[in-house]
Amino acid sequence: MTTASPRPRLLPVPAVALWSGQRVVTPPLHIGPDGVSHRGTEERDAEGQLWPQVHGARTGRPEYAVMNPLLQRQAMDRLLCQVGMGPATRTEHGMLWILPRPAGSPEDPEYDWTEGVTTTEPPVCLFHARVSAHQCPRLGKRGHVAVYVRDAELVAVEGTYYPPMARPVRPIKTARPLDSPDTRLMVADRLVRRLRAPTPVDITDRLLARGALPCNRPARATSR
Repeated sequence: MTTASPRPRLLPVPAVALWSGQRVVTPPLHIGPDGVSHRGTEERDAEGQLWPQVHGARTGRPEYAVMNPLLQRQAMDRLLCQVGMGPATRTEHGMLWILPRPAGSPEDPEYDWTEGVTTTEPPVCLFHARVSAHQCPRLGKRGHVAVYVRDAELVAVEGTYYPPMARPVRPIKTARPLDSPDTRLMVADRLVRRLRAPTPVDITDRLLARGALPCNRPARATSR
């Protein structure tokens, strides 16, 4: 008598992760005195910032270390959970963030909360934070830091900057403040928030997790 092998456990793939069946595409650019623009259809946000396009479907395998720039923008702008794209957990201590634990090296220094920590990681809900801490390959390898944050200001945009006077044009990967005139010469791929006033939280605490539900669970119909 043979026994059926157990089904593999499905990991929660962050909604902001790019899939191998997708490509981030920057169409041909026009660089002028007023900034950069795409020839043809453009992807711009409400502030007029230019973004790349994402082609293809969520097929193949998830690229955990690579974020879909358009979904990262949506999650950071609207403060949505990066895993479920529902509302991130908010308490009297602030909104929940889970960040990779720094190595403490010059290239990856410890977080300096007195100055504020800048991040391109969107927030999370408590349910998905717990699952991610155990099952996300990146967090599983490096460990995590979980905090409630009272102040999470949008401060900058990351992307590719096209110096207007350079010939030939030599694009530069960089970050610029949101109010910088240089952003008109950028194709963005990340929004950046600065996190301040943190309260550490142990997301493995079973009492804390009691009753935590996925942020993207379907709304229950109410009976009349």
